[in-house]
Amino acid sequence: MNQKETLIAIRRLERFYTRAVQSIICESVPLAAVYARTVDPVGFERRNELSYVPIQPGEIWGRTWESAWFHLAGAVPASWRGRTVVARLDLGGEGLVVRPDGRILQGITNGSVFDTDFGRDIVRLYEPCSGGEEVDLWVEAAANGLFGMFCDLDPGPQSTNRYGYYDAKINSIHLGIFDTDMWELTLDLRVLLGLIKSLPEKSVRRARIIRTAVKGLNAFARQGDDPRAFRDILTPLMSQPAEASSLSVTAVGHAHIDTAWLWPVQESIRKCARTFATQLDLIERYPDYVFGASQAQHYAFVKERYPELYERIKAAIKAGRWEVQGGMWVEADCNVTGGESLVRQLLHGKNFFRDEFGVDVDNLWLPDAFGYSAALPQILRQSGIACFLTTKLSWNQINDFPHNTFNWQGIDGSAVLAHFPPENNYNGPLTAESMRAAQDIFREKDHLDEFLSLFGVGDGGGGPKEEQIEMGRRMADLEGAPRVRFGYAREFFDRLARHQDELSTWVGELYLELHRGTLTTQAFVKWANRCLEHKLRALEMLCSCLPLDRYPHQQLDSIWKTVLINQFHDIIPGSCIWRVYRVTSEQYREALGQCDTLMKSAADMLFRKDENCLTLFNTLHCPYEGALLLPDGWKGCTATLADGTVLPLQIEHDRVVVHVNVPPYSFVTLVKAPLKGNPVASADGLILENELVRYEFNPQGTLLRCFDKTLGRDIVIPERPGNLLTLYEDRPNDWDAWDVDASYRETPLETVRIVKAEALPS
Repeated sequence: MNQKETLIAIRRLERFYTRAVQSIICESVPLAAVYARTVDPVGFERRNELSYVPIQPGEIWGRTWESAWFHLAGAVPASWRGRTVVARLDLGGEGLVVRPDGRILQGITNGSVFDTDFGRDIVRLYEPCSGGEEVDLWVEAAANGLFGMFCDLDPGPQSTNRYGYYDAKINSIHLGIFDTDMWELTLDLRVLLGLIKSLPEKSVRRARIIRTAVKGLNAFARQGDDPRAFRDILTPLMSQPAEASSLSVTAVGHAHIDTAWLWPVQESIRKCARTFATQLDLIERYPDYVFGASQAQHYAFVKERYPELYERIKAAIKAGRWEVQGGMWVEADCNVTGGESLVRQLLHGKNFFRDEFGVDVDNLWLPDAFGYSAALPQILRQSGIACFLTTKLSWNQINDFPHNTFNWQGIDGSAVLAHFPPENNYNGPLTAESMRAAQDIFREKDHLDEFLSLFGVGDGGGGPKEEQIEMGRRMADLEGAPRVRFGYAREFFDRLARHQDELSTWVGELYLELHRGTLTTQAFVKWANRCLEHKLRALEMLCSCLPLDRYPHQQLDSIWKTVLINQFHDIIPGSCIWRVYRVTSEQYREALGQCDTLMKSAADMLFRKDENCLTLFNTLHCPYEGALLLPDGWKGCTATLADGTVLPLQIEHDRVVVHVNVPPYSFVTLVKAPLKGNPVASADGLILENELVRYEFNPQGTLLRCFDKTLGRDIVIPERPGNLLTLYEDRPNDWDAWDVDASYRETPLETVRIVKAEALPS
């Protein structure tokens, strides 16, 4: 064929593939449906308390974030005997399909932004049927998509859709015959079309695929639209073994579930159930398939809300069919989150996996966080974790990260083995074209024979479809594609470790050149997180001075887990929808209040009240030296140490400020004493001064003078004052709450104005 004939042939094959997919369900009958709508989710055990009304395809049943229970009933026609029967359920949102006895079957969803073919609306019921079976199904439905709701770009302040919108409409509720032969044919064609797209235009393999596939298409038409005739002709193509130089791919079924993002945490609990139930079904259907999931919090959600499903997950883990991944409580942000919190993420995560499943997770699984601190390798090594995975650095705006597989060394010299799957994607489709592209991109292909693929739709959950597993099986040993095998990330890393001495080393932070706006967005969340990190440290140290039986273990565990879940890599960076922060803000306020209550309780047990004394406790690992504003009751007095030493002081607006020095991890008690002499009053005006520098500000807060007393010179010149805070237009090209584009410097709006200035202890 010449080039034009080839293009015509490819177009003909693509059109046939589209028609074939649409004809997989070849006959159908409707199911009767009634539903009951609720504002908040109602559990399976309470579904019969609701009032149900009939509903038909085409009707809207719910608005944004509403829920409903559907009861579906029907019968398999007797004439379908011996055929595979499925239910096709598209409720216009997400759903969890449950049998009348409460056993969860699988999740359903109407689509994904990542994959236009992703809609999961097929529920297999009888393979084959006897004919005449009664069908009785329940569906817990959610009026939101896999990716939350619809959002307008830059909505106006008065827009009724300012915070998004969603209408859930019934698209399909029926039983159908599933044509397995046609389905198998579409899978063969999907793999071959992927090779046609990705192989060199002049390659022999590509030319023969096109010629043979067209021959099969002609045979299909001649023999009465028989998919088996088509497949028989394709069999030699699908049997050609991979080239000797083809790399191997360890394909791990994956469903990255954002603990919150374009949906609230409450909806993530149900996303976990939908995703995990679906993957359990696929594990039963495909003995060689392996699914993996991280984030201990998600397992804890399912344990509490879906105990029957949780027991099945435990059984799958014990049987080696389900891999527990990632040592953290949630996949946490690693920029804003403090070091102690990162240790707690690993402590709680690893403990949960060990206690619940007997698994010691030895990898950090963070495919989607926005950069990684240079402190992490040391923390990981100290936590018994030797391997690290992400894909996010492939998003860099300017500089391509130079490695896919390397040793990552932290600031203290500790190193972990790191792998960035070369698909640059944690939502891999496991198609022939994606596998070929990953093999070409893989930077260490000159000396490593294997890379990892995380396949399945994530963020909103869902994971792999069976079609993706089928394509992977077809590429186990196929000319033109890398060799795909399903396996465990843990075993992949074990094999990789044998080559660790051959790998390059990256020293320091893994910086993401993107999403810089998340360092400042949702300031209250970041402030409250840091307050709780400091307050919990102080509280735990104070409580450690109590008798062991008085230590508030359960309360502290609960508060810490509130902190940890809100350090998820979309919550704390500020990249979630407002509905998430309405809940998060309340959780922070409650947690701060609980800390204050526990601290007062501990203090009441540890200290004797004395209005003439004040006890200070330094919880830091270094001495604290600085100013302390004495309480109102000490007005007109000063403070001495227990040995009578009088502390230096000055007066700040009729209140006494003393200079204290408290050793690390120590208590120091101050004693009230009469104030003698005339203490130094603080300077008037907007001046900051100590023995090293003197800063002078104007009423607008601009720094006019900065005099360095050591050097004896001014640092700031009058023509270029300092502390000139400027506001800029905040309209990045993409990701409104996430990015700060370099062009912001070109759009200054105004400089900030001081509202109030007051002197505080330094």
